[in-house]
Amino acid sequence: MKSSEERLFNYIKKKLPKNVSFIDRIAEVLNISYDAAYRRVSRKTALNLTETLKLANHYNIDLNTLLLSTKNDNKKIVVEKTHHLIEENFLQTFFDKSTNEIKNLQQSKGALLINSLKDFPLYHAGNGFFSMFRIFALINISSRNSKTKKMPFSEFTTSSKILKKHNTFLKEYNKVALIEIWSDSSIDNILNQIQYFFEIGLITKSESLMIADSLVDSLKLIEEQAKNQKRNHSKNSYQLYHNNLVPLLNTVLMQSENQKNIFVPYTNLSYFRVSDENTTQQIEQHFKTQIEFSNNLSGDASVERQKFFNTLYQKIENRKTRLSFSTNDALNPVF
Repeated sequence: MKSSEERLFNYIKKKLPKNVSFIDRIAEVLNISYDAAYRRVSRKTALNLTETLKLANHYNIDLNTLLLSTKNDNKKIVVEKTHHLIEENFLQTFFDKSTNEIKNLQQSKGALLINSLKDFPLYHAGNGFFSMFRIFALINISSRNSKTKKMPFSEFTTSSKILKKHNTFLKEYNKVALIEIWSDSSIDNILNQIQYFFEIGLITKSESLMIADSLVDSLKLIEEQAKNQKRNHSKNSYQLYHNNLVPLLNTVLMQSENQKNIFVPYTNLSYFRVSDENTTQQIEQHFKTQIEFSNNLSGDASVERQKFFNTLYQKIENRKTRLSFSTNDALNPVF
């Protein structure tokens, strides 16, 4: 049976180009001499725990693969939280972490993101009125500050730092090859948020209608990508599927020739990051099952695509009509 060190070095070798010196890279990451790195690679000197973790983190290698090696261990996996603490600056952390993940992914060949969408994804919100409302809603819902929770949308501003990180986040996610699975209810949460903040008086009727119109604009951009089967800001592919049969859970799979990572939500914009090979294979198979029971809305599937987006546009119009004739009294959801 291979030792954990041997498995670690083998995984690192697979990630390195053939023209790169393996020992040089180990020395560089660990900040040690060539001779010291050689002794570790040849197992004359054992890696300590700090060095093992440093190499695993640098090369994005799953600790499950290194530490759990028996059949019974398949029931146990090591996961990583994308957020250690849910703090007021969580949005900055989310943008930073997400941007770094997608940049790392795109450094490898065959980079692909697969998303099973229970809710409308933040990376599709764009830079308009709808996008600002998304940021407003996320901060309001997650904040423990009473002043923040009472602030109306008309007075809401966000820092230039957050906007810059948000724009960088959008830029990176608008380039990657993408497969998405949507259902008819994938925009319901957004519509409910618009309605909720209108009901409690934090957005006006005119603002709520403008947000809804901006949501339509975002959906039209998605529809265009599905028609063209490519991203609007790159030549990478885009595939859209419609599924009302298999539950969608906002689970994300990032994969390339060298890696597979699963992101499973556990709180608002917080995820468990899973790299365990067995688990990622199971989730990948689950995605294939979802797609098998889905309608392809991309390319030549113009009729199915039009039917799906018309359903979403009609939901938005129904909600706009309801809002237009309502005061800030409690409303009942209408889809």
